[in-house]
Amino acid sequence: MPNNPRCPASRSAAAERVPIPARLAHSPVSAGLVVPYITLAHRDRTRPIWGRIDAQRLGEVLDNKRCQVCGEPLDATLVLMIRPSDYVRGVAVEPGLHPECALYSRRACVMLAGHVDRYNPSGGSPLNRCGDPLCRCRFWASVEDNDATPSREGKPAEAWYEAWIKLEDYRIFTVPADESGPAATGIALRRVPLLRLRKVRDPAPDGANTEWMDMLAKIVAARRLWNTLVVDEHPDINS
Repeated sequence: MPNNPRCPASRSAAAERVPIPARLAHSPVSAGLVVPYITLAHRDRTRPIWGRIDAQRLGEVLDNKRCQVCGEPLDATLVLMIRPSDYVRGVAVEPGLHPECALYSRRACVMLAGHVDRYNPSGGSPLNRCGDPLCRCRFWASVEDNDATPSREGKPAEAWYEAWIKLEDYRIFTVPADESGPAATGIALRRVPLLRLRKVRDPAPDGANTEWMDMLAKIVAARRLWNTLVVDEHPDINS
């Protein structure tokens, strides 16, 4: 899931509405929400640091083709949450998800659900150390990436899309820094067939007008047009 805003009220409201699927029944829960596998947390994972990413776990799920929410190996078909800017740069910076975990994320993540219009306007939650001598929190200040997505902080939300790909097309790709953004490592999107593509949320109303460069919206529109043409030409196709 995208870096969660720290607002407790938003998380609590989302938790009241979203049932936890069977696949995530054994996952740690905080404030009624499943704590994603890649979210930074104390050894007691019911104590997450919302809005922060565990850099070690992030690398682990990317390299081993695992789900960012439950941490289990991905299936033959996986889901990517992407923005138009990710597609243009050719890399999905969010790790893959199982279809069930993606559905939960769409409903529970306040960003994907459209409940907030800015990324972490106040930054992530503080990196407070706990009293557990075995907890890795004592290393956070020097080891963990305190801002997993610094380029997003406080900026208006972009449109988000759900893209399905085959596991056989999964490969890690690093795009170098350029005028469109900093260097980023994730799952390659170029020359990868998108089995399904649908918009999850619209961009923030106060964001820059980027509809003209939303290549994903154009792909969705083209697919709808193609499907309409096929049905018109073969009216008995669904009979």
